[in-house]
Amino acid sequence: MRGLYVHLPFCRSKCGYCDFASEAGKEALIPGYLDALASEAARYDALAGSFSTLYVGGGTPSLLTAQQLDRLCGILETVTGPFSALAESTFEANPESLDAQKARLLREAGFSRASLGLQAAQDRLLAALGRPGRYADFARAFAALREAGFDNINTDLMCGLPGQSEADFSDSIKALLELKAEHVSFYALEVHEGTPFHAAGVQEAPDAAAAMYENAAAALKAGGLERYEISNFARPGRRSLHNLNYWEQGEYLGLGAAAASYLDGERRANTPDTEAYLAAAAAGAEIPRQYSERLEGRALRAEKIMLGLRKTAGIVLSDDIFIEFREEISRLLAAGLLEKAGPALRIKESRLYVSNAVFREFV
Repeated sequence: MRGLYVHLPFCRSKCGYCDFASEAGKEALIPGYLDALASEAARYDALAGSFSTLYVGGGTPSLLTAQQLDRLCGILETVTGPFSALAESTFEANPESLDAQKARLLREAGFSRASLGLQAAQDRLLAALGRPGRYADFARAFAALREAGFDNINTDLMCGLPGQSEADFSDSIKALLELKAEHVSFYALEVHEGTPFHAAGVQEAPDAAAAMYENAAAALKAGGLERYEISNFARPGRRSLHNLNYWEQGEYLGLGAAAASYLDGERRANTPDTEAYLAAAAAGAEIPRQYSERLEGRALRAEKIMLGLRKTAGIVLSDDIFIEFREEISRLLAAGLLEKAGPALRIKESRLYVSNAVFREFV
């Protein structure tokens, strides 16, 4: 299984918590960026037709006009073939920039899955986050996706936000359950250096986030969504195949500024500098890389364990890997962080929120 990730770094505005590779107010660069994507994609002719999943993320991919989206789909089909033939194809959208026309275009192009960012169902929290849309925009965009024929929609939420109560987060979960979303991902707020939140001195609230996290997990389970990864919940048959490929250490190709790839044992990422990416593509030069590394031996096997343990089903280790990491595994079992489930090793469900304590043992 091999995935294709395509990064579109354009946003209407920069959210307070965002440390992703994204830029606001540069929509004028989009036509040239599509040219650059076409140029970069052409370099991977040998991989054409070998992809099982596609994920278009950002940034805000839905910021593109309908005409630009149509062109993007044409470019990507030269690499993937018809989207309808893929095991899964996901398009990421923000509510305020997704309308009925774009939703129909995406579904008719063959996208089988949409990911719609919500973060919170309360307008005051959305405003505090710097989100350009409000809950009414989300409800309208969600309805547009349903009307277009999408029966597999992911929604994103955040917990531990400034001014957010447990009741707020519970209400957000209830809203998604009422909409019968097929997939929900939620994450605790992390304040990273270089973000507006960091500059403003916003503090993380890990204890509050932990309580919201556990309550939400129980509510989603009761609502028919199965937890299959630390922060991801899905109805039967609606797990993210693209993300599962990451967690199973599968190969993937990334196209676009800041996009990461893992091919032939090498991990690499394109430059996050959009204009440097555009200049290289226009000149027919190699795309500058942010990093390139080749994990081997123990480091590669440790990564395999850490990625596999993100899944609630855990990971089945071969005898040689189990023996190599016997001391680390024994400590985690004795501490009650890990447990054995038949042939698999997994993080205890009650300890998923503190999974970083497990992963540190293998770094």
